[in-house]
Amino acid sequence: MINAIIVIITLILFLPLFFIFVKNKNDIYLLLLSLVFLIAWIADELMLLPHFFTWSIELIIAILFINFLLPKIIFFKQIKIAPFGKYILLLITYCFIGAIIYLINFNSLLIGFRAFFKYTFLFFIFINADFSQKSYKTFFKYWLYFMAIQPFVALYQYSILGHTDDLVYGTLSSTGIAAIMLIIFTIFLIDLINKTNIPNYILYLMIFLSMSIIPILGEAKAFFYFLPIILFIRYGNNLLKVNFKNVLQFVFPFLLVVYLFQSFYKVNLFEIGEINTSVFLFSQGKGGIEAFDNQATLAVSLSERFLSIVALYDSGFFGSDLKKFFFGEGIGSNVFVFESREGFSLSTKEAFIKKFSLSNLIQNIGSIGFLIFVFVLYEISRFSVKASKSMNDKFFISVYKIIPAFSVLFIMAMFYTNPFTDVISFSYWFFVSSLYYSSEF
Repeated sequence: MINAIIVIITLILFLPLFFIFVKNKNDIYLLLLSLVFLIAWIADELMLLPHFFTWSIELIIAILFINFLLPKIIFFKQIKIAPFGKYILLLITYCFIGAIIYLINFNSLLIGFRAFFKYTFLFFIFINADFSQKSYKTFFKYWLYFMAIQPFVALYQYSILGHTDDLVYGTLSSTGIAAIMLIIFTIFLIDLINKTNIPNYILYLMIFLSMSIIPILGEAKAFFYFLPIILFIRYGNNLLKVNFKNVLQFVFPFLLVVYLFQSFYKVNLFEIGEINTSVFLFSQGKGGIEAFDNQATLAVSLSERFLSIVALYDSGFFGSDLKKFFFGEGIGSNVFVFESREGFSLSTKEAFIKKFSLSNLIQNIGSIGFLIFVFVLYEISRFSVKASKSMNDKFFISVYKIIPAFSVLFIMAMFYTNPFTDVISFSYWFFVSSLYYSSEF
């Protein structure tokens, strides 16, 4: 009932602006993209709007659905689902079965799908909307723009607003989300070197700013762990073809940024030998790893994530309870929504499970459901590799080659942050939507 009231209020306040500024379907998608990057920041940090305005994202998706997918459903027209779409539908059907088994109420079911698969649904809308290649490239330029402003917004947060550590994240809601997004942004900028009319010195500057401002000022340690792995996945099969001059031009700035981070926080990113993992306990707030002061934050991060896996095991999600093993507790049964974060503390097994994305997903769809989800990302990645070999457009080739790395990063991010949040999930399925233009589609 409360959610329905929120949606109605959002409609009343938002629709007049929508009709004033939106002239065609491209404008609708650009508005959605803008909201994904900005609305939570405007509402929750700048406090210029109430938080319920974040529902405007769902409103725009609903408008896109009514315009492009609903008519095909009503008039029994062919709906495009993509070669890998059958696996996505299998996952969604599997989640429905789990919800039926647990008798999940309809409102909770919708919240569950909103939390985990909202932008998967948007992918189906996109490929049935018949956006042109030119339109997609326009959307992508806006995506690049919103990513490019993140270091500058973060500098404003640090130098003008006086924010530090976890509060320095640009418009992206958290440093964890920013770290994941900046990795993908950095890889695409590397791909643009010598392949665009943008001067190389601007690309190098943006790469350096992306690797330094938020990762250092926002203390995003995972950025430095994940970036080399994702770079290897993206370029590993072309090592013999790589221009080592370009490699050195990247490696030296990366090592410099790592040095600056370690000097700034007095922590060694790549030595965990000082961390004592002999005692793992569920304790208020910080978990159970002991460490010396200069490694304390790293110890806490490892501890909390380890304990979330232990909590899953203790609760039967890894096999001792077969229903939980297959279907979790039903999608929508336990969703860590914005409203539940106030006063939240890590003090119980349930709290550890709910806080972290991997454990929370397994709690909702089970270990088998999680494996099906991983299989879906694998099939998308496999198709993108195939598509990159038959595509002649260099822009789309770059996007297609990034998708497998993005898929791996999405899964890795579940141990670190929540990749199902708007910016990461939208961006992943936005990249995947580019496969619509492949001759293999």
